[in-house]
Amino acid sequence: MILSNKLRKAGFLFSLPAIITFLLFLSIPVIFTFFLSFTSWKGFNLNEIDLIGIKNYIEVFKDKIFLKSLMNTTIFVLLASVFLNVFGFITALMIDLKIPGTTFFKNVLFLPVLVSPIIIGIMWSRMLDAFGFVNKLLQSLNLIKSPILFLGSSKLALYTIIAATVWQFTGYDMIIYYAGLKGIPQQLLEAARIDGANEFKIVFKILVPILSPVITIALLLNIIGGFKVFDIVFVMTSGGPNHNSEVLATYLFQQAFRFNNMGFAAVIAIVIIIISLIASIIRIKFSERSL
Repeated sequence: MILSNKLRKAGFLFSLPAIITFLLFLSIPVIFTFFLSFTSWKGFNLNEIDLIGIKNYIEVFKDKIFLKSLMNTTIFVLLASVFLNVFGFITALMIDLKIPGTTFFKNVLFLPVLVSPIIIGIMWSRMLDAFGFVNKLLQSLNLIKSPILFLGSSKLALYTIIAATVWQFTGYDMIIYYAGLKGIPQQLLEAARIDGANEFKIVFKILVPILSPVITIALLLNIIGGFKVFDIVFVMTSGGPNHNSEVLATYLFQQAFRFNNMGFAAVIAIVIIIISLIASIIRIKFSERSL
């Protein structure tokens, strides 16, 4: 009994740093943000906080820019999640075939994941500039006559950012799927081939159902990451042109640190949290039903 009490105390002491970190950097900020969503505050003096009830929530859902940023974020999450999972799964299958050179290919594909999204954003901005590498290449091949304004076009800006994001994080999803594939017994696949199953049936009738938990994890990570995307959007377009690539996080930043409207920004933060939670719960429930 004495030993058990000592073990409990030791376990608590070892857990204490994680508990303190969780409280200081997650729980308390979330609670304070929720409180701020019912206030009007410029962000400087705590004595200037004024309680205004649900006024911020009403104003947020009347704000056309917020609604546009919500739509842009939804498009970003849907397209990025689809392409990341499709490309991640395909590249993982290619690597699992153990074709000569795939180890090098795996390392090259994963390398962008290790680079900061800010660096990726700057790199892509330079490449897609009117006088950048991409436009110069297209012009040299006589595919275009005048430069394409990838980041200056209201129709292309958001999709260009999605392309840059998919390029960077495909390697991340690839590693997740590759780890899942390595856990599948090869005897099962060999037995399916002996029974006459072609590669198409093996992928969609065996691999995909077995990898459903892996797919759930990859999708959840993509969805949560997509709803809080900020850095690459801020670097490449800052939400422009005319808010056509504005996402929730960049609009939150503007409201909080450019317009000093902390209450309004807090509501946007709460919306991001709620949407991420709802999307995660729906995906988990859908996964449980398919099992």
